[in-house]
Amino acid sequence: MDNFVFNLPTKIIFGKGEFEKLADEAKAIGKKALIVTGKRFAKESGLLEKTEFLLTSRNVQFVEFSEIEPNPESKTIDKGGEIARIANADLVIALGGGSVIDAAKAIAAIAVTGKPIWDYCNRPPKEKLPAIVLPVLAIATVAATGSEADSASVVTNSETRDKRGIFSPALFPKVSIVDPLLTLSIPIKQTIDGVVDMFTHLLESYLSSKAEAPVSDRIAEGLMKETIKQGEIVLNDLSNVEAREALSWISTLALSGIPNAGRRGPHPMHRLEHPISGIYGIAHGRGLAGIMPAFLYHTEELHSGRLKMLGKALFSTDSPSKTVERIVHWLKNLDAFNSLKELGVKKDSLERFADMAIADDGGKGFINSREPLGIEVILEVYRTAYDYKNLFRKA
Repeated sequence: MDNFVFNLPTKIIFGKGEFEKLADEAKAIGKKALIVTGKRFAKESGLLEKTEFLLTSRNVQFVEFSEIEPNPESKTIDKGGEIARIANADLVIALGGGSVIDAAKAIAAIAVTGKPIWDYCNRPPKEKLPAIVLPVLAIATVAATGSEADSASVVTNSETRDKRGIFSPALFPKVSIVDPLLTLSIPIKQTIDGVVDMFTHLLESYLSSKAEAPVSDRIAEGLMKETIKQGEIVLNDLSNVEAREALSWISTLALSGIPNAGRRGPHPMHRLEHPISGIYGIAHGRGLAGIMPAFLYHTEELHSGRLKMLGKALFSTDSPSKTVERIVHWLKNLDAFNSLKELGVKKDSLERFADMAIADDGGKGFINSREPLGIEVILEVYRTAYDYKNLFRKA
């Protein structure tokens, strides 16, 4: 196993109906909150109105910023940081899915520094993230990214369309409320995109790390197996509270540091996906679903030992190729097997994708995986994902 330090400073409040504790938790943290939401869901669902009512009942002041788009953009985050500074907010409340929580973390940082967020996203960064940011209270309304329990934020550059992650212990939310009941009104496509995202979080470091960490392997395998099971349940019954509950907890655990403790590993599929959603605005989970079969197909030999172990644990097979086929079969069952062409990607974007993915990973001519993946392999993955044709037809 790799040596590791496990630190999850976020207080996680999990369970049905726990949203009601929002005001008490906010009151304990600050006096004036910037409430960060997306453009529609929080308002249309009534969650924003209820949040404001709860805060008012505990004399917590607030201002509202409801402009976060999917794949949150740097210009929007910069605007949110300025509003927080002008309002003298001492707390940021994120009310939404992964994009909203990521944006809230970034806003919490630049509200303190007054710098543009992209200064922290350059490779290497122009500025260092501060050690102290505004505290974030996250209310997760979608089971997907796990941003409620990690120290990262992903930002899209409004001009170049580059999509980059920033990382700092300061970005951990202070408190996260994970109430599965809030996910019941999430439509089927967004629900399934979230299922694919959390599965990928668990799969990537499982495949890419070379460390021997059997405890973490068993945890990750168990969570992936349950993701497959619960994803299929919720596909057929969106109102199934038990499935929503399980998926909410898997989402939170997936990036909490627990499933990959002792085996650090890069996330190459995320590197490959970021340019797709950055340029085309495609949902992140849908982009991952488009990339995953091609990535596994072209790296099957590289990951053969791990795929064999995964196949035994999840699909009762020790064949790497059959394991890949079973994962593709699962994506098909979820109606999430799609080519990049079907998602609206233009073929002449593929080389730009490759350049952006490499730049995102430090600009050294490759992206990190179990072994470095050079430009030719990267382009092969994109070309295959662009149009699967008859590949995996029988999966």
